[in-house]
Amino acid sequence: MKRKPSKSGFTILVAADTTLLSAEPLIGLLELETNSGTIELAMNRIVAERLHSAVVEFLQAGEGHDAPIFAVERSR
Repeated sequence: MKRKPSKSGFTILVAADTTLLSAEPLIGLLELETNSGTIELAMNRIVAERLHSAVVEFLQAGEGHDAPIFAVERSR
């Protein structure tokens, strides 16, 4: 998903945390602390895996000093 910044600029992420609500089924809250307040998002395993995939893809785009320092094993 590619987006251009809004006219007012970006919201800056300051911190992130999770709260486990249920282990079976896996349900939790993703809490994002931003410069304009806290955002709470409910998520399940499928959403968490999609978020994880998007973050890994972002990190893999880093170059030089920002190159990733992890390895990703992909299933075939």
